[in-house]
Amino acid sequence: MAKRRLDTHLALVFGVTVMIALAGIVFFVNNRAAAILEGATSTLFDRMAGESRSHIDKSFNSLDMLTQLFATDPEVGVPGVEDRGPLIERFRIVMDRMSYTSAIYVGYDNGDFLLLRHLTSDVARRNLGAGEDAAYMLQSIRNEPDGVRVKFLFLDGALRNVGTLDWPDFSFDPRQRGWYRAAMEEGGTILTAPYRFFATSETGVTIAHRLASQRGVVGIDLSLADLSRELKRMKSTPSSEILIADHEGRVIASSSPAAAEPSADRSSARAFRGSSEAVPAVVPFMLAAVRAHPDGPQATTFSEQGRRWMVHMAPLSSGPWTFSMAVAMPHDEVMASVRSLVATLGWISLVLFLFVVVAIRLTARAVSRPLVAIAREAEAIQSFNFKDVSDDTYSSVAEIDILSRAIRNARLTIQRFIEIGRALSVERDPDRLVRRLLEETIKLTHSEAGVILLSEDGGKTFTGVIRRPGESSETFSTIGPLNAQSDGFGGRLVNALTLRTVVHLEAKDGSTDPVLAKLTEGIALGEGEVFRGSVIPLLDRGDETIGGLALLHRTASEAEISDASLDLARALSGNAAVAIETTLALKSNKALLDAVIRMIAQAIDAKSPYTNGHCQRVPVLTHALARAACDRQEGPFADFNLSPDDWEAVDVASWLHDCGKLTTAEYVIDKATKLETITNRIHEIRMRFELLKSEAATAYWKGVAEGGNEAALRAQRDQTWRELDDDFAFVAECNHGGEFMEPAKVERLERIAARRWTRTLDDRLGISEAEGQRRARVPAPTLPVAEPLLSDAPHHIVPHFANQLDAMEKEHGFALKRPENRLNLGEIYNLSIARGTLTAEERYEINRHITRTIVMLEALPLSGALTRVPEYAGAHHEHMDGAGYPRGLHREEMSDVARMMAVADVFEALTAADRPYRKAKTLSEAIRIMGMMKRDNHLDPDLLDLFLTSGLWRDYAQAYMDPAQIDEPDIDAVLAIRPAPHAPPAPPATA
Repeated sequence: MAKRRLDTHLALVFGVTVMIALAGIVFFVNNRAAAILEGATSTLFDRMAGESRSHIDKSFNSLDMLTQLFATDPEVGVPGVEDRGPLIERFRIVMDRMSYTSAIYVGYDNGDFLLLRHLTSDVARRNLGAGEDAAYMLQSIRNEPDGVRVKFLFLDGALRNVGTLDWPDFSFDPRQRGWYRAAMEEGGTILTAPYRFFATSETGVTIAHRLASQRGVVGIDLSLADLSRELKRMKSTPSSEILIADHEGRVIASSSPAAAEPSADRSSARAFRGSSEAVPAVVPFMLAAVRAHPDGPQATTFSEQGRRWMVHMAPLSSGPWTFSMAVAMPHDEVMASVRSLVATLGWISLVLFLFVVVAIRLTARAVSRPLVAIAREAEAIQSFNFKDVSDDTYSSVAEIDILSRAIRNARLTIQRFIEIGRALSVERDPDRLVRRLLEETIKLTHSEAGVILLSEDGGKTFTGVIRRPGESSETFSTIGPLNAQSDGFGGRLVNALTLRTVVHLEAKDGSTDPVLAKLTEGIALGEGEVFRGSVIPLLDRGDETIGGLALLHRTASEAEISDASLDLARALSGNAAVAIETTLALKSNKALLDAVIRMIAQAIDAKSPYTNGHCQRVPVLTHALARAACDRQEGPFADFNLSPDDWEAVDVASWLHDCGKLTTAEYVIDKATKLETITNRIHEIRMRFELLKSEAATAYWKGVAEGGNEAALRAQRDQTWRELDDDFAFVAECNHGGEFMEPAKVERLERIAARRWTRTLDDRLGISEAEGQRRARVPAPTLPVAEPLLSDAPHHIVPHFANQLDAMEKEHGFALKRPENRLNLGEIYNLSIARGTLTAEERYEINRHITRTIVMLEALPLSGALTRVPEYAGAHHEHMDGAGYPRGLHREEMSDVARMMAVADVFEALTAADRPYRKAKTLSEAIRIMGMMKRDNHLDPDLLDLFLTSGLWRDYAQAYMDPAQIDEPDIDAVLAIRPAPHAPPAPPATA
């Protein structure tokens, strides 16, 4: 479950309470306002019904009375009267006084017709073509013997003729009109259904009454537009609808004029839906409600197109006619004012709620701030974060303030404890570790001074480090050696350690005790104060005493040392003992590892007197070159720097850069002549020559014995001897390998090899099993057998044999090409070596020492910076242009240290005085050759320039080279050399 802060919790509790109270107020106001509004809506409807009733009474009752008056007027009662001016004037007066009348007319039983129409409508004017000054239209129809006379006159407001209407095809018979027939049949006043007036196309109703003379009907047209406008005016909301219907459900008037348009079918909602797009969709539902409740006032609701409507209905009576009034109002518009009120009240409540919540939050925060700060400190302690510490933990509440101080003290203690632990874990030097431990313990326990004693002989004698207050972090004094028989405070310290528990010592004056004097130097005792020392033994993992920690306090004579300080010191002593033991073990192990590494390098150098000291001198040069690069503040090595771990990796790599030579055959390393294997086979060849010379002497004496010419035989013998001596001298010269073997020399060597000597003894006796297997490749010849003087026999081929290092080399994919055979000991093959003394197989065996160096180093469980040791040590035969071995790396693919080691290896090899195949080079010769290597992209140009400009070559020469080799090289000439352009490394292959 999620946890909340105290101020948040308080704010939520009080905030929710306030919110519920405000929500209840809003809910009550909403319901109460809705009830009030519903009552107001009913009152509004009653007012609307009253106004509508009044309007209808005024309209219909007045017109009913007028029709009855006109019906009894003698002037109106008979047709054929010539002068109708007074009657027309009365018609005009009625229409002027009653604006809702559209026309007054009289129709007679002989077809005569007289009508005065008030042109108040633009529709009527447009349909009749009346001019702007026309106010009335007078229409008269008279049936005379010679035909029907029809006149249309436009009259102004004073009934003066202002125009006529020519309507030639006009055909109208009042006796055929519905109002005429209905009034004649009824005998009294009738009200027609709404219909469209013949002349003006306006919609209205007619009130008609039969004449007292029963000769015709007088009628008054009532336009429904005025009543509809009055209903529209009474609308209380924009979407409200009001209509008045007669007893048959026909719409008499509506606030939407289209709803009062005549329709062929007024009995269903479908007629309204299809009659006009302007008819509101709610009207059919209103008519249905009117028909369902024709007798009395009712209220109902319904939904139309997802909108809720409220409908009120009430009957209206006017004279002999009964009508029904219906008002439909959308619920959302009726309640709009309530919603607005509720919304306003809601906003006010929200603002009030926010204000109250903020006030509560601020008050709660003020109360809970110290607890929150304490909680944060506790969380910080839990996550070991001691940086972000709040100072706002003071509280006027005593318990909270005590808790705050306790948490702060705990944080400081844990912080210092962890810092000490961290320092102990990363410190590798035992001396710095002890000093750091002592300094931090004195600070943490608020001691005056302290001493750490350590024993290296199993607890018999101890030496110590003293730390006093006010001294710099680098100032420490030493004491000892001390033992149990030592006098004074020192002996008491050692004896306390033998008890293997915390011991308290007390002293009043340290001026006469040498150990105590060192501890208390600069510390003055006050009145009644003494020195109290707490001695805590340091026990290793085997529970053996390896030393002790003594802390000195200055206290009153009767006071005791704080238990908290002692507990903390005891806890620190446990970690300190483990850290000291671990650091000493690491130091011992590192010393052992360094000794083993140097022993391996010395063993490699000891394998051959010709490379003696190479593995020991390359580290000197590499270290000096790396130091020169670190010291550079500008140029390509301005950013070069090595950490202590990196220096360790450099040392290990430089000492083990040739460790693969452990697997290289010694005779290959030491091979000084071409025929040399374990021994120099030139002696075997010489014996064959000796045998041939002996055979020549034997042939001489045999010829003499057989009576031959002694002088000729002697001359032949001497000639053979001279040829053999000359041929052997040539073979011996070829064996040195100091000069290039030209093709002519190889041809002579093959001619010499063709000489034959006779072997009479079995060459398979007394040989090793391996050599016997090689000689068994061909059948043994029958003795005696003539054999060539020099040969490349099948048994000279030594095949490769499977071993783990070879398998590991294959996995690395080195660029060195492996020869078909491990060795080829053929005599002609070896003597034909063009340069030097090594065959291709032996050269591969020499070169593969670097691949085996890499394989052997990568097999070690290296970590941290030491993981770079194989790369440092295994790239010193690579060239900057990728032409080196074993991987064919380019300069960009090598580290700086690897390129440094290449420079160091080359310089040492050139200046070494113990190479079997050449004399040692002078400084000038070596540096000139290295310049050519710079030009040919063999060596890194920047590092070679650094090597030369730093002068470290001179320091090395004075320390390790024969004085006869030391001369003045041309450094500037080498610095001026620029490397030849070379292709960049190919981009890595993509899958």
